[in-house]
Amino acid sequence: MACDKYNNLIFICDSSLQSSLFRDFLEKSLDIPIQMTTIEGLSGLTLPEKSSVLVIIDNTHINEDSLDLYIKFLIEKSMSGSEVLINSPNNVAANLIAKWPNMVGVFFAGDEMSVVAKGMKKVLEGELWLSRKLTNELITSYRNKDAIVAKSTANLTTREKEIMQLLVLGASNIQIAETLFVSENTVKTHLYNVFKKINVKNRMQAFMWAKNNHYNDLPL
Repeated sequence: MACDKYNNLIFICDSSLQSSLFRDFLEKSLDIPIQMTTIEGLSGLTLPEKSSVLVIIDNTHINEDSLDLYIKFLIEKSMSGSEVLINSPNNVAANLIAKWPNMVGVFFAGDEMSVVAKGMKKVLEGELWLSRKLTNELITSYRNKDAIVAKSTANLTTREKEIMQLLVLGASNIQIAETLFVSENTVKTHLYNVFKKINVKNRMQAFMWAKNNHYNDLPL
């Protein structure tokens, strides 16, 4: 099947026969090649510039450090990414899902393969695949974010807020400069000022700050 939204699919899992068989099933069902890697092996992947990536994550293969490694991967590769979680527990909390930059699908451990294939096709068509319960929890979480956003953005200029929105989407300095029609040096200056205001030391910490303060939920 054709997919205009994502030009690369990555499957984060362990190096097991079961994972290989699942990857093969998805490739056949979706008619799209999928790269398989561990979370630690992400940095070694070779991808074209400005890739739009859909990352399928096996929940049984991630831990508390996985999100940091994944975000570092997005920043280093200067690309945007969306995530799909498989083998998720039925009681997964919405706040855990919301920590990932752009979670577009969640499949539970008991889901049949046919359900996963159907849901993945919907995701590749640009739709979300989330349970009604999880969707309601996420909506409630986003509705409650307004006061937090107002407080956290108070000290940033309009231009600095725009840069942070692009930063949390994984844009590089050059991509930010092109989007905002400014020089790369101007972007670096703005980022330096933002780092001081939010008390962080590097791009990774700034990314996490922007994510935690819902900058990817604000309209550009």
